[in-house]
Amino acid sequence: MRTIIGDSVNKSTKLKSDRFRSMWDGKIKGEKYDSPDFSLGKVNGDELFLRYNLYNDEFELKKTINGSMQFVERTLSKVVIYKMNKYFFLPYYYRGGKNFNVGYLSLLEDLDSIKFYRKDEVKFQPATFSPTTIEIGFPPRFIKRKLFFIQKKEATPIQIGKRKLIKLIESLSLDLQLK
Repeated sequence: MRTIIGDSVNKSTKLKSDRFRSMWDGKIKGEKYDSPDFSLGKVNGDELFLRYNLYNDEFELKKTINGSMQFVERTLSKVVIYKMNKYFFLPYYYRGGKNFNVGYLSLLEDLDSIKFYRKDEVKFQPATFSPTTIEIGFPPRFIKRKLFFIQKKEATPIQIGKRKLIKLIESLSLDLQLK
């Protein structure tokens, strides 16, 4: 024997799951790659077909476009040129110097005593189911963000915020114009 409360809860739950399934359509939103296609690039001077997996922070390579996929060895001596950018596998500090990691950083500018790097990062966000119709549920997705790093001389690169980066670049450009 069913009760009115039990039936309404089941219908409500079914409605929410149907709405969620129609919104999700079984696919993960976003992309874990910089570009899903392999592009011609260089690893320490050797021309190869490359693709950058931002989620795993690794380069995938093929010697020929139809060849088997391999991974670029993650060592500090590797320099990867991909889509006209130089990527260096470096140790770095992020979140105000509190956390330490090793990964690929893209060189933006190399001045005499300071180097600026950018890191494109992708984070996976699992699906969230909305418990009520007022709240919004989201399908599983990859979220992209850009982080910036500064390296003074031979020190370990450290993350810098966008505002501080802009102020630093403005002060450096003024210094360069005055000289």
